[in-house]
Amino acid sequence: MRVKHAELVPGRNPAKKRTRLPEDAPTYPTNHRVRHEVLIILHEGEFSAAEIARMIGEDPRHVANHLRDLYDAGSIEFVGYQGEGNFKRAVYRAIERPFMGSEDYQAMSVDERHETIGVYLQWYWGEALGSYRKKKMARDDDLCVLSDDPWLDAKGRRELDEFLAACWSGDTDVLVELKGVQEIEIRSAERMAKSGETGTKIVVSLLAFERALPPISEGSPRVPISKS
Repeated sequence: MRVKHAELVPGRNPAKKRTRLPEDAPTYPTNHRVRHEVLIILHEGEFSAAEIARMIGEDPRHVANHLRDLYDAGSIEFVGYQGEGNFKRAVYRAIERPFMGSEDYQAMSVDERHETIGVYLQWYWGEALGSYRKKKMARDDDLCVLSDDPWLDAKGRRELDEFLAACWSGDTDVLVELKGVQEIEIRSAERMAKSGETGTKIVVSLLAFERALPPISEGSPRVPISKS
């Protein structure tokens, strides 16, 4: 039985036409080896099935089917066609990785946040699992894996947000004032002991690892994926 694919429209497949629910979409590309490799390659730029097939040693038709499945699921974007006539090829790219400040995030609706977080989780999980499967993490003597699950009150959650943002931006004044995740948790516990606030258990993680794939030198010109 022939699978009916969605019509290719530039950009991401509209939400109402997707074959995967938002809750399932972030992990969909990684539950099949070829889809996973395709996704990581598309993090580099814009490629056709033929270009990707040469990189991973697969049949172009097989890769083309997975690309359509990823597009149908809302996991990647369709760029357009390259070439003419019988040589016309569909070109795809990864979804732009979200980057925003607190004000932008707070202005979004719950559905908009859900959609944006799903894109980020797909990118993060795809890259992390790719490195793990290639044993890049296991071979890295300087692998950084830090995690904790502190109980925080409302003020502690704000402090954690400020601390993590300062770690990224290099704001030393904030880092000196807040000190660290464990110190934030201690202050939260002291406040909650006095106020009676129950607080919230928060998952905090920092993971730095070597990417699964080296920079790609073939295919279409690169396009920026992450907002600056």
